[in-house]
Amino acid sequence: MAFSSVGRRALDGRDHRGLRQKGAHAARSVSKEQRQEIKEAFDIFDSERTGKMDYHELKVAIRAMGFEIKKPEALELMARYDREETGYIGFEAFEDIMIQRYAAQDPMEEIRKAFELFDEDKRGKISFRNLKRIARELGEKLTDEELRGMIDEFDHDQDGDINEEEFINIMKQTSLY
Repeated sequence: MAFSSVGRRALDGRDHRGLRQKGAHAARSVSKEQRQEIKEAFDIFDSERTGKMDYHELKVAIRAMGFEIKKPEALELMARYDREETGYIGFEAFEDIMIQRYAAQDPMEEIRKAFELFDEDKRGKISFRNLKRIARELGEKLTDEELRGMIDEFDHDQDGDINEEEFINIMKQTSLY
């Protein structure tokens, strides 16, 4: 398993979502998997199975999808999408909101978040111990030799760890970001 695959899986397991383009083509930048996640989230938080959700359900669903939202913003979204002032929005509105959230993500910020997930001791480096912990949490059965090989492959300054710059280069070399 490649270092970048472990990084992507670590992000996915922590409710951080994939990166998307900004701009008018936001709808196309959302994968089938993400559309399915949006639908599943809507279904979970449409607790009464009415095909709609209220303000509270919207706020919790957005947070469950890994995005921050405060009360004023949730109220503004409800006002924007609930044009008939019913107190509810439907799936299409929720999907549009989530697609915009995905589109607004900054790729470099997401890479830095992934790095921080690995660097649990906040040294500014991903150590062998950090990588081993992440692999174990993900259920990957990698030997110490395989893990050390992953670090050696990308450790350009040869200090035995992966620094943030090296990590960014790894992620940029993949199709993940």
